[in-house]
Amino acid sequence: MKISSDVESNYVFEEEWDQLIAKHKIRSDIWALLELHHELNVTQITHYVEQGKTTVARHLKLMEKDGLLLSRSPKKVIKGRIPPKIFRINPKFKKEEEEEENFYKKVVTHYRKTGYNVSKLLSYLEPLLNLLENELDDPESAKTIYDEYLSFIPAPVVFYLDKKRAEALMDIHAEYVLKLQNLAMEEDLNTEEAFVYFDISLPLAALFELKKKIKLKK
Repeated sequence: MKISSDVESNYVFEEEWDQLIAKHKIRSDIWALLELHHELNVTQITHYVEQGKTTVARHLKLMEKDGLLLSRSPKKVIKGRIPPKIFRINPKFKKEEEEEENFYKKVVTHYRKTGYNVSKLLSYLEPLLNLLENELDDPESAKTIYDEYLSFIPAPVVFYLDKKRAEALMDIHAEYVLKLQNLAMEEDLNTEEAFVYFDISLPLAALFELKKKIKLKK
């Protein structure tokens, strides 16, 4: 999916949305935070990231200029103070995907967006694993880290299934996802204690065959 931004009245440019986010690491952090919180101002975002307020403000302005974000002024204004603008992800991303009439193009967009988001989310795990690894010689410190971050979530699992078992999994998965959706919508999300859940199944053998066929054609 491409987005357009009017930099000047007579100049329009187009870039892929993931390329725009990838211009700087902090953009990925901002994007993930706004996916979770929906709306935040520069002070709130600075609370979560490694950069200072000036750097965050500069990237928010550039991301808005690129068309990734939209901003608005807060409804409540404190007398004598100029309140910071509130930023959110440009809703045209979801709107364009929902309105896309070509089913297969919609599938491509959805998988690419999901793959990008999953890869970025998994990258947040690496510092935690490094921290835990550094404390392996100190069981007490390692236990403290594990208990705080990992003890209450399921460990990642990988299963290899044939087509028959994969079809059986789809029936189980459909019921499971429905229950998960109901659970997620029971009440407002406490973003200070938020978790992210994702899963994916891939036709691994068929993908290997496809990769080989594509290579032979070149």
